[in-house]
Amino acid sequence: MRGVSTDTPTEIARKPGRASTPSAKEAPKRAPYVQVQAHRGGGGLAPENTMAAFHNAAALGVPWFELDVRLCASGELVVFHDRTLKRLAGIDEDVTTMPWSALRQVDVGSHFSDAFAGEPIPLLEEVVEVFRDRVRLNIEVKEDSARGDGTANALAALIDRMALSSECIVSSFNPGSLLRMKLASTVPLSLVYPSDGPGLRDRLLRRPWLAPFLSVYALHPSHRVVTADVVRKAHLRGLAVNTWTVNEESRMRELIGMRVNALITDFPDVALRVVDEIDPFAGRL
Repeated sequence: MRGVSTDTPTEIARKPGRASTPSAKEAPKRAPYVQVQAHRGGGGLAPENTMAAFHNAAALGVPWFELDVRLCASGELVVFHDRTLKRLAGIDEDVTTMPWSALRQVDVGSHFSDAFAGEPIPLLEEVVEVFRDRVRLNIEVKEDSARGDGTANALAALIDRMALSSECIVSSFNPGSLLRMKLASTVPLSLVYPSDGPGLRDRLLRRPWLAPFLSVYALHPSHRVVTADVVRKAHLRGLAVNTWTVNEESRMRELIGMRVNALITDFPDVALRVVDEIDPFAGRL
């Protein structure tokens, strides 16, 4: 029979307020200060705004997708940037006048490479169902007039129906779209600028002077107009700065040094690597 030890166990010294266990828990990893948003799913790596692009970006570990939505003729929200199919499919047809039954047959992958031949236009609802709980969405409303075409209202209804308001932000160049979203939903809003067109509305939107009236949480400026002073003033007003479309590594590094909140990029692989290397608070710039 094995003898029982009568030695008095040695007490492990502990600091006041600490648990008595000798094993220290590893501190949780801090989220990067600058988030990466895959612009149109990462249009430099796969055909823009397609499930192929979104799957690729998710596999890279991107925390945000930026994508565009339009309302098609049969009432569905399709993930598509342009008003027409000309650039991506070689078809001179208006997306907003075509039903989903026709749009779903359009090949928007072959223009990128033969490897993506047959890649279709997805529905927003499809993207949400596949990627929610893994990636957050920056949904840009594409309405071409101040009056709108129903896209903003349809998006507000979908966000409410799918309980998405805490998992996405809604952005737009169009103040009318953001106003309709503000009246119909509690989702966070962001103003995209500047608009480069020749019209009066475009000239008025060279600067984000409408942001306070729309109660936006963030500004989404082109990186071409971002300076350290722009970021500082936005932060003093409590606004995040998520800048687009940042594709050059040197510019990514400059913008991180200015402490922008997000890089919206066609090359999320590059941006993720750069962000991982840099911590503006630790002085690694």
